[in-house]
Amino acid sequence: MKISNLAGAVLVAAASVQGQYVWTEPTSNVTFKIAIPEATAAPFDLALSIIAPVATGWAGFATGGCMLRSPLLIAWKNGDGVMVSPRWASAYHPPELYNGTKAAVYSGSTANETHWVANILCTGCSSWAGFELNPAGNVTFGWGVSSHAVDTPSDPAASIRFHDVGKDHFEVDLTAARLAKADFDALLESFGDAPKPTTGMAAR
Repeated sequence: MKISNLAGAVLVAAASVQGQYVWTEPTSNVTFKIAIPEATAAPFDLALSIIAPVATGWAGFATGGCMLRSPLLIAWKNGDGVMVSPRWASAYHPPELYNGTKAAVYSGSTANETHWVANILCTGCSSWAGFELNPAGNVTFGWGVSSHAVDTPSDPAASIRFHDVGKDHFEVDLTAARLAKADFDALLESFGDAPKPTTGMAAR
């Protein structure tokens, strides 16, 4: 999705759109779009788009439903691009870089004067530390949003400040987000050029 088309996307509430599950957090107007490939069990990759108003300092997604002991993806604006940083927290302090997941950030991840969008393929987000997501059932994802800009946006390990806009969780039936392999591959192609997965990667 080109960023010029984001205005309509951010108004969408929970729904299944072309196989992606779309949920908008009403206070921040940050939208999360989720898709997975057909799978009977974890592990499987997770495709995630985060669409945020440009004033958003950072937006976070927790595959385990909460901050603690759960793979986190933290995204923020980095110039006219986006940084995505895989994180982990074992206590209530700013999460640190996490090597258990890899976030591939596609070239369609861009920013303009109104919004930024991060198109991500996460490897390692569906299974971790004895937990796993059910690809054919209800799961709980978490979110957090801050108005505070990251001090060093080009650094994937940059310190992030408190999620003062809010934090909570939302429920998703992953069957509404499952795509056949060809459709999942087409979705990734629509994200832009495919990068090599890495821990903390800037898209320009």
